[in-house]
Amino acid sequence: MSQLKLKYFSLSLLSAILTALSFQKFNLFYFAWFSFLPLLYCIFNSDVKKSFIYGFITGFFCYVISMFWMFVFLYDNLNSYFSCFVVSFLLFTYLSLYFSIWAATLSFIQKKLKSYFCIILFSATSWVMFEFIRTYLLTGFPWNLLAYGQVCFLPVIQIADITGVYGISFLIIVINTLLYIVLFDNKNFSRISSLKIYDYKNFSMLFFITLIIAVFCYGFFKLNKFNVNYGNEITVGVIQPNIDQYKKWDEKYKQEIINGLDENIKYFKDKVEIIIYPESVLPGYLQIDNDIKKLVERNLKNANLHLIGANSIDIENNKIYNSVFAVDKDGNMNLHHKNHLVVFGEYIPFRNILSKFFGVLNSLGDFSKSTVMNVFKYDKISVGSTICSENFFPDLTRKSVKNGANLLTNHTNDAWFGNSAAPYQHFVMNIFRAVETRKNVVVCANSGVSAVINCAGNAVKKTNIYEQVNFITTVYCNDYQSIYLKIGDLFAYLCLIFTIICLLFAVLGYNKVIKL
Repeated sequence: MSQLKLKYFSLSLLSAILTALSFQKFNLFYFAWFSFLPLLYCIFNSDVKKSFIYGFITGFFCYVISMFWMFVFLYDNLNSYFSCFVVSFLLFTYLSLYFSIWAATLSFIQKKLKSYFCIILFSATSWVMFEFIRTYLLTGFPWNLLAYGQVCFLPVIQIADITGVYGISFLIIVINTLLYIVLFDNKNFSRISSLKIYDYKNFSMLFFITLIIAVFCYGFFKLNKFNVNYGNEITVGVIQPNIDQYKKWDEKYKQEIINGLDENIKYFKDKVEIIIYPESVLPGYLQIDNDIKKLVERNLKNANLHLIGANSIDIENNKIYNSVFAVDKDGNMNLHHKNHLVVFGEYIPFRNILSKFFGVLNSLGDFSKSTVMNVFKYDKISVGSTICSENFFPDLTRKSVKNGANLLTNHTNDAWFGNSAAPYQHFVMNIFRAVETRKNVVVCANSGVSAVINCAGNAVKKTNIYEQVNFITTVYCNDYQSIYLKIGDLFAYLCLIFTIICLLFAVLGYNKVIKL
């Protein structure tokens, strides 16, 4: 490897390390604001093909470091180092392609468009476009979007109530690209000198610095408004039972689990309005299992409303669902079925070939999904519930609130992931759902992180993973309608449109039209 290749490989790897460290459990969120500088150096000093390679190196090692837990998770379920390696490699390769294509398109654009302003803007909008695509393409895998590392940076994440999570990723890339131009302006931009580069560069700098200041001002204003007890007060109880993943569907542990849940529920007697249970907490089907029915019936009076994560069965149509049961103190029942299923977690594609690798799922069978986000209403409380990975998708929580929810819950398990970064990386998505909708979110996990998140994205109550604990807390319901609730992912679509327009201008040779 030549000295130059080694230099660029090292810079790409440095970007990978710095970016990975911005995520949980590392939590060095401030690294993200300059972590792309080494990669940008490679991009702006290389051709498109090499930029693609450098982007791949950064993406691949970023995911290997930040999502190393995937190896352990897959080994626990596949019980084969070879299968674990192959599946992980394929996943990390797929995710890295988004880095690669972004780097290649940015390299192409900066050689074609004679505009600092457009290069900075394209850098950020194209990144958002690829994150948005990754959120939904091939069932979606929006794990570790760039913004998710910023949960500790409350003033910045407040813009999510306008732009969604993508606005924070946009800002991070803007600042990285802006810093690169300020610190390493080089021969790649000398071609623009005939266009009075100094004036145009200053305009671009001033515009984006003003944007950054505006974001911070907006953030502090919203924090002052929402980082308080905003809304109508209710008292809830949260159960984190810490049931071993492999006991849940083992018949010999059924009574042990029921007895434990009995004690947990009685802890809240006459103290709370809602009791919240984690995902799939019941060791059987509530509709048909008499032991489970009796467990719920004898505890109905302990709260006005029970939100129980459990599997449900539709015998008539031969379907099972991952569900949340809403049961009030009079025994009236409503259901929310999960809308988005996890590949290889809740259903197996090509089951005839692949099913032998997935033990627990084989014993249950594939789950079915719903297309309705049910809202549970009791008195003045309207609860929109998401189940596990449904919190990946802001459009689902938005749909719940549009359907009338004034409080959000997330019922999850996370025992699959062991003592890794995964439960923390999963948990932080709830923080952004709280800011986007300006609703309190109560997270109830079996073995993961349970918490209460206020409207500003501040986790005011939080548990440790693998902790058996019950807690009582106050949450607040409100009917505030954020801009994001009204416009959805309009910001992401605008980024997509701008990116495509810039690419068309570059390909068709209209690079002199935009001179700023």
